[in-house]
Amino acid sequence: MRTSTANAIVLILLIAFLFGALWPAFQSPGPPEDEGIALVYPEMFMKGRMPYRDFETIYGPGNLLVLSGTYHLFGDNIFVERTVGLIYRLLILIGMVAIARRLGIVLAFASGLVVAIIFAGTDLFANTWLAATAFALTSMLLAEKRESPWVCGAAGALFAFALLCRCDIGPVAIISLLPLALAMRRQSLVAFLIGACVGFSPLAWFAAVMGPGQLVHALFIFPVFELSSSAYLPLSSAPVALRWIFYLSIFAGVINLIAGFMALRQGKTEGSRLFLAAAIFGAGSIYYALSRFDGSHVINATLVSIALLPLSLQILISKFHARYASLAAAVIALAAVHFVYFPSARYFYRNLRVAIHLDQPREAKSGEPLEPGDKGFFIRNGDRSFPLGRTAVADFAQRLVTDLVRLSAPGQKLLLGPGDLRRTVGADTFFYHLLPALEPATYYLEMNPGSTNAPGSRLAADVAGADWLILDRSWDYINEPNQSSEFGSDVPNQIVREKFDFWAEYGPYLLMRSQRLRNSLQLPPGQQ
Repeated sequence: MRTSTANAIVLILLIAFLFGALWPAFQSPGPPEDEGIALVYPEMFMKGRMPYRDFETIYGPGNLLVLSGTYHLFGDNIFVERTVGLIYRLLILIGMVAIARRLGIVLAFASGLVVAIIFAGTDLFANTWLAATAFALTSMLLAEKRESPWVCGAAGALFAFALLCRCDIGPVAIISLLPLALAMRRQSLVAFLIGACVGFSPLAWFAAVMGPGQLVHALFIFPVFELSSSAYLPLSSAPVALRWIFYLSIFAGVINLIAGFMALRQGKTEGSRLFLAAAIFGAGSIYYALSRFDGSHVINATLVSIALLPLSLQILISKFHARYASLAAAVIALAAVHFVYFPSARYFYRNLRVAIHLDQPREAKSGEPLEPGDKGFFIRNGDRSFPLGRTAVADFAQRLVTDLVRLSAPGQKLLLGPGDLRRTVGADTFFYHLLPALEPATYYLEMNPGSTNAPGSRLAADVAGADWLILDRSWDYINEPNQSSEFGSDVPNQIVREKFDFWAEYGPYLLMRSQRLRNSLQLPPGQQ
């Protein structure tokens, strides 16, 4: 069989594995705030509201622009948004396979299978970190074509767009591209830099619209100096299994760097500069796990290093026994992934069975933990929907949405928050998506501790200006070992008590109506 045909078959098979492993996730429960952000922020932008000025976000505008353009073409709904998330994961899979195929088809298959297995344990939403990783890897692949200025120009544009998705990957991305940039012809390097300038142009436009000071504060000062202490989770607080994933990625990162420098020094391995660039990117990404040591951060941060492990093992093993080096490296890497990422491997095979109808989607029963691939319970309003993980909570949320659509008037203002507005650890941002006729009443569409409840926050004024409040008391039970557990001002709570009437209770949700609406909307019987 010709090499090109074999490569195509392996790639098609791996893409099928990835689609099969992630297909059930289209029906899975979504993170109420994080996926709500991916749905709401692009819609706000398309309505003319500007990030950093009209609503708070700590992320660059790259993912926002991608989602805004996609929603403009295909509609603003969760299935379109999750399709974008699937495309990001597909680009990462293709990138890792393209890097690995230089060392043989066995390693390409092993690397791609590692990616598919790890992704089976993640949510499908259009995550900004995975967007940045997808664009960065694609940029590296194009930058290897150092003889073509046009291709290098495209690489520069994608490199810039990766940084627009996650500005915090800038130092790692720059260092990782050095092995490729140093080998470019002068004309290609100039084209790369011009492409990067073009890619960064949206950032310049945002700076011109709202002022560079506001942009620097939103993307650098606020997340690094103001938010980090409230979001940080230490390694010691994590489950043992998650720590083992982290330790394996540290081992993989070191091995990848050693193998990458060995391959570059020997100059015998095709694509050695590309492999070293990816190895540097993977090893440098570990800071993302250390910034907040929870499942999503750790798995996303360790992905590239673990996927490169079959390649680096092959390079090292071939120094002693070249004949079976590729097979041995693939077996060792896959065995390590199955052992350390055991839950992800279990989800991977279960989801494949669901995708080919050999098994039914699992619905988490009362008291059971949610798992990736579980079937969610959808709340709907017209053609908009959002899945939650518990049938009782979803029923309460559906009743709330149905009642508020009936009670409210288009253009009225809605504010979402926790039950106790002194601790703003999060909000059910997805309700803004489900209730598009209501205007968000607050700058804090997501609620970040250390910002929303900080001294000088505009939250109290935003609460006072709202017509309706949805307060979710389940957020009040989240207590993390960081500054998010500290109380802020009680003024927003005082405004709720003094200027709002309790309308109804829906499980964990409280619906409050502004007293300004008393003349137009009477309280339910028994509450007047």
